[in-house]
Amino acid sequence: MCNESRFDQATWLLSEFRREVLSTPPESMDLLEIERRVHEKVNGLGLALMREVFERADTGAAEVEIHGEQWGNRRVYPATYTTVFGDVQDLPRSTYQRGGRGRVAVPLEFRLGMVEGRYTPRMARIMSRAVALMPEHEAESLLEELGVAMVSVSTLHRVPRAMAARHEIQREVFERQVRERDEIPAEAVTLQAGVDGVMVPQDGEHAAARGRKTESPEPPRHEQRYGPLGSDPPADHDDQERRAWHEASVGTLAYFDQEGRRLKTTYLGRMPEANKQTLLDTLEQELQAALAEKPGLNVIFASDGARSHWAAFEAIRKRLGPNVGHTMMLVDLFHVAEYLTPAAEAIWGKESPEAKLNAQIWRERIKLTDDGVDSVVASLEYRRSLMKRGKAPVTKAIKYIRKQHALGRMNYVDAQARKR
Repeated sequence: MCNESRFDQATWLLSEFRREVLSTPPESMDLLEIERRVHEKVNGLGLALMREVFERADTGAAEVEIHGEQWGNRRVYPATYTTVFGDVQDLPRSTYQRGGRGRVAVPLEFRLGMVEGRYTPRMARIMSRAVALMPEHEAESLLEELGVAMVSVSTLHRVPRAMAARHEIQREVFERQVRERDEIPAEAVTLQAGVDGVMVPQDGEHAAARGRKTESPEPPRHEQRYGPLGSDPPADHDDQERRAWHEASVGTLAYFDQEGRRLKTTYLGRMPEANKQTLLDTLEQELQAALAEKPGLNVIFASDGARSHWAAFEAIRKRLGPNVGHTMMLVDLFHVAEYLTPAAEAIWGKESPEAKLNAQIWRERIKLTDDGVDSVVASLEYRRSLMKRGKAPVTKAIKYIRKQHALGRMNYVDAQARKR
């Protein structure tokens, strides 16, 4: 069937359905079913239009030039492409080779930016976003319910990993291009760099076996296509219900103006890796690029109490060079609060009004008064002296705050006085 016929048929089916709806008695309308069928008809029209797009992007030339090289030996083979409307099936398209053998190039796919030789860019974005927000089986169910970008669990498992693998191969190139286009706010005077971690479950290739059991499983498809990527990840199996928990790393670069107002934040993230090395390298590159573009920026490093984070920050600070303005190290007040709240609950009772109020008073005192740290530590010590049992959270808070204060990471009043 030619595409004109497909388009005409899709249009006719939509018109027929419209006539059916208009003739349906109002009291008999099932909106859930009607909406589902509307979506189905519109998807049919969308597929016909997308087929036209693919046909328009193809070429019938005997030879083509790709990245400065000539490709010939044109042949036409059918292929299936997946769009948000469904699959465009058995689409004839031109393929080319160099010297009649070796790799095959498909101009249609280059021109349209097809992902993994099958998926439209929007389709790939939806799939990646879906699996970033929920488990694959839930993503499959949601997309099916929406009637958009419907694919299987195995596809949702495979495609984002293949996209990530391709990105990793050229990560430095992509990051540099993004960095060059990323503008620093003109009003920015301070840049805050932060690092933290979050535990994520790792479902490794050997942790939850798929398919037939084998003593020597093949590498995942993205590794077969692109090769092993980067450094070895943490072990993907620790016999804990077939998945292991490891720490992914997150980083932020937040820009502030002279009055301390946040203007913009750049977010970085990496899956688990030893010592967060790639994320820290990227964070430093972002810092150096920002200082090269806007010399004199003040830099504040913020994190929790993790020793490795501060060792990395100290090393980065030494390498920032002459373009940097004032620098500070500040333990994130949110992490301080994670010690104060349990201490208050140990003293006044879990989730009690007194615990909530006093934890807040301690936070504000540390943040706003010159002697806030010493005052809060004294208060904690006094309350601990009155307790007969359950002192551990209070002791833990005292030790944490004393240590961070001694290391010069709790100078919040100074930082606010500078307004940066």
